[in-house]
Amino acid sequence: MNFSREELLDMYSDIVKSRVLGEKIVEFIYSGKIAGAIHPCLGQEAVSAGIMTALKKSDIKTHGTATHRSQTVMAHRVGFKEFIAELLGRRGGVNDGVSGEYHLNDLEKGLLPATGALGGAWGILTGYAWALKNDNKQNQVIIAPYGDGAISAGATYEAMNIASLYKLPILFFIENNGIAMSTPVSKQSPLENLADRGLAFNMKGVTVDGNDPIAVAEAVLQGMELAAKNEPNIVEVKTTRWEGHYVGDQQQVYRDVSFREDLDSICPVKKFEKKLLELGYINDEYITNVREEMTKEIVGAFEEGLSQGVATREEVLDFNRLYSNNVGGEI
Repeated sequence: MNFSREELLDMYSDIVKSRVLGEKIVEFIYSGKIAGAIHPCLGQEAVSAGIMTALKKSDIKTHGTATHRSQTVMAHRVGFKEFIAELLGRRGGVNDGVSGEYHLNDLEKGLLPATGALGGAWGILTGYAWALKNDNKQNQVIIAPYGDGAISAGATYEAMNIASLYKLPILFFIENNGIAMSTPVSKQSPLENLADRGLAFNMKGVTVDGNDPIAVAEAVLQGMELAAKNEPNIVEVKTTRWEGHYVGDQQQVYRDVSFREDLDSICPVKKFEKKLLELGYINDEYITNVREEMTKEIVGAFEEGLSQGVATREEVLDFNRLYSNNVGGEI
């Protein structure tokens, strides 16, 4: 699949924006301006850039959640200012500052609610895909992302079985960064490629380099096209998690972190820059300008978010946001 020069440059902006957003999230957590143990996306930016390129290029309408480390995809769906304000717990957030990163949603913009417990989202998203098909929603699909750890949950296989049996419009997406919280893939699965699990359900699956945004975009676009034809399928992308499971996690306790001594050799941003430099599409000045532009945009969104009010106790505890009736009473 061919991408134009303009599309590749836009992809580059997205991968840099993902890097800047990840760095700023870590910075704001350590400064005490963001609460919670957010999962940093550093090292996995090509995944987000590839998905975003696919969403922009295709006319297929998508719905879905996001993986723990694809904050940029969530922000792309709902708006970067709204996403960042939500991280900060501010009223200008997509859910008025009451949901934080994990559970923010905007059904109109295709961002569905995620689950806090790993392994349950595919069941929910398969049900949503079933609803799309029953309602005869044409050219609409679900993108259902998981990490390599969540795919080990039992409900995962029930979801894939139902999706295949009833030919639902869903793309199962596995972001395999080699380690689930603190457990490496080698201690979870005997398979080299997790996408091969789809074979048990007669589903097509593909595994690509998750550090190459072009490969990710191509795989997602093809997966979306299959899903739109009611052919559920799997896309697995392999990448590397640079940081701990969450900001502050002492990952050296449970994994060999010697790879961090030469991050440039595995950096998806630098690899993509090299490709674009070789094509003659960018130069050093362009690289500097894009970094400055993305930093200005992200920092500006954080500053605007911090200028807004914080959600009140009553707003946070409003059960009407979750339930059709408040049978539990007041807290």
